[in-house]
Amino acid sequence: MHYSRFAIVIFLAATCAFYSPQLTAQDDPHKMPDELIFRAADPSPTANFVVQLFTEAYARLGIKLRFEAMPRNRSLTEANKGRIAGELGRIPRLHDEYTNLVRVDFPLFDSEVVMVADRRECGLCGFNNIDSFAYIAGTQSVEEVLQDRAIDMPSIQAVDIAQLELLYDNDRVDAILLNDFEAEQLASINDYTIFVPYKRNTGYHFLHQQYAFLVPQLEAILENMLDSGRILEILQENNAQIRTTLGFDESPELGPVRLSAGLWPEYTEADGSGAYWQVMEQVFAPVASELDLHANTFSRAYRGLDDNKFDALVGALGQQTPENTIVSRNHLDFDNPLYVFTATAEDMQAVEAGTLQRPVCHIAGYEYEQMLSPDLTYYSADSHLDCFAMLDMGRMGAVVGYLENVPDWTNSPYSMVKLRDALPVHVAFQKTPRGFRLRDWFDAQFRELVTSGAIRGIYTDEMIRRGYLHLNLPPEPNPVRAAR
Repeated sequence: MHYSRFAIVIFLAATCAFYSPQLTAQDDPHKMPDELIFRAADPSPTANFVVQLFTEAYARLGIKLRFEAMPRNRSLTEANKGRIAGELGRIPRLHDEYTNLVRVDFPLFDSEVVMVADRRECGLCGFNNIDSFAYIAGTQSVEEVLQDRAIDMPSIQAVDIAQLELLYDNDRVDAILLNDFEAEQLASINDYTIFVPYKRNTGYHFLHQQYAFLVPQLEAILENMLDSGRILEILQENNAQIRTTLGFDESPELGPVRLSAGLWPEYTEADGSGAYWQVMEQVFAPVASELDLHANTFSRAYRGLDDNKFDALVGALGQQTPENTIVSRNHLDFDNPLYVFTATAEDMQAVEAGTLQRPVCHIAGYEYEQMLSPDLTYYSADSHLDCFAMLDMGRMGAVVGYLENVPDWTNSPYSMVKLRDALPVHVAFQKTPRGFRLRDWFDAQFRELVTSGAIRGIYTDEMIRRGYLHLNLPPEPNPVRAAR
């Protein structure tokens, strides 16, 4: 198979093919059908890609496709009985249980089953930290996870993604389980949503055995579409993602790893000390040929990642990272509530009204201006101290920052208004195959640091509780904590 040259992480779960009975001659089992009917999937870049791919593939056989609604939990039985033609995207060993189905030996996508939950409720989250969950009935990739882990807790089987999301949004369940490409389409995703990865799968197309004569023809067509570049073109036309989701059967060899961060006292010091740097050393030093830690102003650290000078930015906020980057699924910490500061109450009123004439100062790289009126003028600085110094001199009208950023030189208190609550702090990586691999390794190892209790030797009690990591810690072996 030449298909392994790249991995298409696109999955259209439970898309299933019908056939029109009147188009199949009973006396000619190899007669080419004129039309096949497919289950209509929820629109998304991934769904559009798969629909277009197989519309073109079957068209080369002279077969037209039509799409109709059908629940996915019913399609497996219907396919196995031959009342529909098969399944377009299912787990590799589907035919072990549904023995009338034949696999088209062409891997279509890689995907992961993920748990979607609120990190404020369960920290890094997992089955040990929730009381209930829901999933879409008939999603075999999810059912395999539940069976492999012998999960026995209250659960609800939804009919489709819309119902699944409704259960989650209305707090009927603590978490939902679905495939990662489906989870990315959820409207309820926010900064506090965590995706916890479980089992990886490769998706394949299956046909009922009456259509086994089509299998070699489809394999040849798909190989040709791959070699000609047509599959890549269809991906791009539908804005679908290409990713690599490799597992870690053993420790990887990651070569030199270069990490940047803003200079944060006690977290990312210039000399390589600090809690976040200690975590990075625990995670990456054993698998890197060289580990470089660079602390600078946040704006320079941000630009360093944006210019591909570094593999990752430590201490990023999920929605405020450079384009073409990804953030860790696990949060490293939570920051603190964010405020806007002014010298006078009158200036604060002008900020809220959007009429302040002098600029609002914020740190370069953080898009804090999105939280205030677009009618205001904004100025990006390298440090909060620069912002407050210019505020005191009257050159700035307001400053966006944290309470701990307020300098101790001021003789009178500033007026302040909270802009938002605390947000999770992440590690941002390049959106490349290497970046995904580094991200996955960080997530796995950081989770181990927390669930093993080793994080207690790095983080203070305040940091552990602030990041909701206490919800994932094992009981302390000794009730008396050793003094640090």
